[in-house]
Amino acid sequence: MNFKRAFVSTVATTAALGGVMLGAASSADAATYGCGSSGHNNSDGVHKVVVGHLRNGPSESCAQTMSVVPGTTFYAWCGVYNKYGNLWVYGRLAGGESKGWIYSQNLTKESGAVNVC
Repeated sequence: MNFKRAFVSTVATTAALGGVMLGAASSADAATYGCGSSGHNNSDGVHKVVVGHLRNGPSESCAQTMSVVPGTTFYAWCGVYNKYGNLWVYGRLAGGESKGWIYSQNLTKESGAVNVC
């Protein structure tokens, strides 16, 4: 399968499932975002948390900083693909100043978009 067909298929699947996706991002984008890092606010994405934890970096191996109640609103600030090709989104939880990284598959999109950090 060529890259263009694979990309179009991925976009269509992501859109159909209401997921989060970044355009033109690669694992190299995450090189400067390890455990203990924070993103910056360049997006307007609003999501609901399905299940998950805020972490201090874009990886399951980074420390969990908070468990998030399902249904909580999450304001996406930016996202990166880690070295495993998994999209992690940095942002803030509604109703406070709690910020962190959450795996994109643990979110459902309400509105807006997520841009590359």
